[in-house]
Amino acid sequence: MKKIKSVVLFYNSERRKALDYAAAIERRLKLGGAKVLRICVNDACADLKTADAAVAVGGDGTVLYAARHVIKRGMPVLGINAGGLGFLSGIEQKEFLKSAGLFLAGGFRKIKRSLLSVSVTRGRKTIFGPLPALNDCVIRSPEARAFTLRASFGCQFLSEYFGDGLIISTPSGSTAYSLAASGPIVMPELEVFLLSPICPHTLTHRPIVLSAKEELKVSVLGGRPGPQAMSLAIDGQENFPLEPGDFVAVRRHPRSFEMLAPAGFSYFDILRRKLSWGER
Repeated sequence: MKKIKSVVLFYNSERRKALDYAAAIERRLKLGGAKVLRICVNDACADLKTADAAVAVGGDGTVLYAARHVIKRGMPVLGINAGGLGFLSGIEQKEFLKSAGLFLAGGFRKIKRSLLSVSVTRGRKTIFGPLPALNDCVIRSPEARAFTLRASFGCQFLSEYFGDGLIISTPSGSTAYSLAASGPIVMPELEVFLLSPICPHTLTHRPIVLSAKEELKVSVLGGRPGPQAMSLAIDGQENFPLEPGDFVAVRRHPRSFEMLAPAGFSYFDILRRKLSWGER
């Protein structure tokens, strides 16, 4: 990786820790000779200028925000945890301050993560998207009532789901909402979709792993009884209201998200540290 001379710094102004961390990290980056452009994730995002890399200081939500906004620019992103879980972060703040020189010298490695491309069709017209999602897209109702969704994979009918909704996630998102819905943990390098039903009204519907080479399409058939409000959420941050008859199309995004991490970064170590995976 080439030397880093310019950085876009994403931060969450609503977290005091993130503000303090961002200020310290900005000083360290400038001390190393880098130009820094600050972007607050709580404000409307202006058109980004191309930089050598982006740094997201906050929790997983800050990394998700940064990922969706830099994908067109092809900038790699380093997540620095200043939140709770910080599962998408590549490094902790104290470790970064010690290794900032190596980061600016291009010594961190790139890890590619697949993205979803999500759109909504009503009639024959695309009315939403396509938008990228690093973790997942979720179809559900804000009301405590079940509704029916019909899913197809490629040219094949998959199943009808009657319940509280569906989670369609990437391997990166397998440790997020999908995991809470009893979905499997999937290595991020795999090219797959995870389809996890939310509280299905049957004992036979379980999460399924699908190839990302085909399009997954979900049609909204409505609720029982009567119509109700339904919505599509992208990474828990972008929301769109759905109506009966709408089609949600999910494909693999043509670009990959590039995550930056130190040379010794291990996904399995993150599982053990963040989720206590495998502990007795």
